[in-house]
Amino acid sequence: MARKLKIFTGLLIMVVIATIVFWPGRKKSGSHIMTGPVRSGTAILITGAAARIPQEAALLEQLYNRGLLKDVVFISGASSGALNSVMLNGILSGRMTWAEYRNILFSIHDSDIFIQEGKKLPVNTEPLRRFVTGVVEERLDYHTIGDLPYVTAISVTRTGDIDLKNRVYRMCSRKINTETDTTLSLVDILMASTSFPVAFPSVSIRNVSTIPDAKYIDGGVGDDHIPFQALLDYEESRGSGVDTVYIVSRKSDSIPEVSEELRILGLNDRGLFDKLGFSLDNILYKGFMKRLEAFASEAPDLITRTYVWIPDFKADFLMFSFTNLKEQFDMTTEWAVTHEPVPLSEYIPYVSYRGK
Repeated sequence: MARKLKIFTGLLIMVVIATIVFWPGRKKSGSHIMTGPVRSGTAILITGAAARIPQEAALLEQLYNRGLLKDVVFISGASSGALNSVMLNGILSGRMTWAEYRNILFSIHDSDIFIQEGKKLPVNTEPLRRFVTGVVEERLDYHTIGDLPYVTAISVTRTGDIDLKNRVYRMCSRKINTETDTTLSLVDILMASTSFPVAFPSVSIRNVSTIPDAKYIDGGVGDDHIPFQALLDYEESRGSGVDTVYIVSRKSDSIPEVSEELRILGLNDRGLFDKLGFSLDNILYKGFMKRLEAFASEAPDLITRTYVWIPDFKADFLMFSFTNLKEQFDMTTEWAVTHEPVPLSEYIPYVSYRGK
């Protein structure tokens, strides 16, 4: 009976995750067309990655080394992409070097992120809060989101208690939308944005006034799987568009490993999900492509200006295992040296004519 209950619990977890990722969000009316002054500047959109965060960090460093980040005017991140967006602020502003960021990444272990408290979810993420506080507040001296030197948006999601409808809020370092409050704790916002649903606990953001006083989860679920809406808000607020957009993400595993992911988090389904071929990566990849298509539909003027960079190598890495971050970083760097960011039209062939 106990084993059946654990299996049922695991199944329920996967259903909830799938429902949250695919539940439709706000409908947009019309397409975003930016006219006015000449376009300028580069925007960086960084997706969630969990323990694959070094893959995105490696790609960002390669963009930097190629001189493609000299004119960054906007950064947007969700989940671990939010963490990378803050670190990119530190590096571009000269407060931190890439070498120092690599050393931080390579020092991380599972125990720096979460603690298993029995065979139940969510896990305890107080270690992550301490770790993030040490880097963001004590090392970089960023206390509020308004302290970030670059215009940076971080997505958080409020999930309904019953119907699972979600609402994404884009908290920004400058007032580009109605929900932004630049005085809010940056650590609170990062903890909320990185709260992967079910696995990690939802998080309260202290002293809110522009958004509901509620608990929030991963900013990458639903509408902000690719956090592009804040970019459109930014363009609207400044009255002119950006010249170039880079969407940076992590690779998807080639084989189902849900059972192993659950084991790391403290649950043992005896390999059932893997035997059934259930793949969390497939769910997340479909969510990524869905939002990529939405971006092309809502911002057709950015199609020819947007590039997607996702590493593609044979090795697979679990989403919740933080024991091999250096290996991931090195492997991604080696791949990136011989590959270029891909034009958006090559990811979504049917949009190739729309930006002309």
